[in-house]
Amino acid sequence: MEKHILHGGVASTIMSCFVLMTADASQAAEFYQTTTPGATTDVRAAELPPEPGLYAIGGLWGNWRDRLNDGNGNAMFPDTDERLFQGQLGGLYVYPGEFLGGRTASSLVFAYGKHDLTITKTLPVDLSSKNTGFFDAYSDVFFWSKSWYEGPPPTAPGQPQPSADFVPPMPVGLTLGFGLGVTMPIGRFDNTAVGNPGFNNWVLSPNVAFTYRTRPILLDATEFSARLFYNHNFERDDSTGGFSYRDGDYLSADFAVTERYSRFQFGLAGNVQWQVQDDDGSTAVPAIGGQRHQSVRLGPVLVIDFPESRSTLSLKYLSDIYTRNAFEGDYLQLSFIRKIW
Repeated sequence: MEKHILHGGVASTIMSCFVLMTADASQAAEFYQTTTPGATTDVRAAELPPEPGLYAIGGLWGNWRDRLNDGNGNAMFPDTDERLFQGQLGGLYVYPGEFLGGRTASSLVFAYGKHDLTITKTLPVDLSSKNTGFFDAYSDVFFWSKSWYEGPPPTAPGQPQPSADFVPPMPVGLTLGFGLGVTMPIGRFDNTAVGNPGFNNWVLSPNVAFTYRTRPILLDATEFSARLFYNHNFERDDSTGGFSYRDGDYLSADFAVTERYSRFQFGLAGNVQWQVQDDDGSTAVPAIGGQRHQSVRLGPVLVIDFPESRSTLSLKYLSDIYTRNAFEGDYLQLSFIRKIW
């Protein structure tokens, strides 16, 4: 899931460019960085794996964006171009037993990749850079999940065990989840470059999720699922030219409506990111108008379960259909989860 898209604000980019025209060219801007924690939070957003233990999680992420829109949805520069490719790997530990009637887990995901970004080369300052290195890490410090299923879940004692020839039906009912996530600024950061893998600031993300799966309607089951994060950015002291800056808090939500058939689950997935607080810049480079990021993405998602090996693969493709103060482009994500012990 992409946790943070816009970094520094669109209008402040223009203001910064003006400032940089009169400064040393090495004081290049540091804007629009991307961090993408691993795994997926749309399909089965509120559910944890059915068995306690350690799971490997991760995947591959790529995005291609060639447009940067202002607050009115108009392209800002004719030569904007971004290419990002990233590998993610980490772990999810599902704790044994129950807490307050539900199950709990913690996760930690690291990411490494390549980020080539050109905001524009048409200004006196060349706002482009190629970067390779570690991105910021993401952790669900804890995630609590409670289900109200109709009948026993597939892993309950006495239920048929999965095999290569038998895929248990998904349980019917409602699951709610609550968690606390944190983005840790371990990624490579250089305040003389754009497209840094790291953000250089902490992000605290309390979140809530739900998953509701029906009895068969069209195929084996219909699922409605979503997870909503409130993301609080802490101040960044080492931004462009050394001034302090704090990106405004924002909401991000992953959601999906899918059908289940045998080991396959497929349907429509989406992501919404909506900044709810103005950016807070220094007097040197003010956050003009707040630069509130707004984006909506939609696209297909496919999930394939391999219960006999306690593994799941997920593939989704998203495309921006609405952007304000944000990039516009396409996104491809392959995720996996596999039980280790």
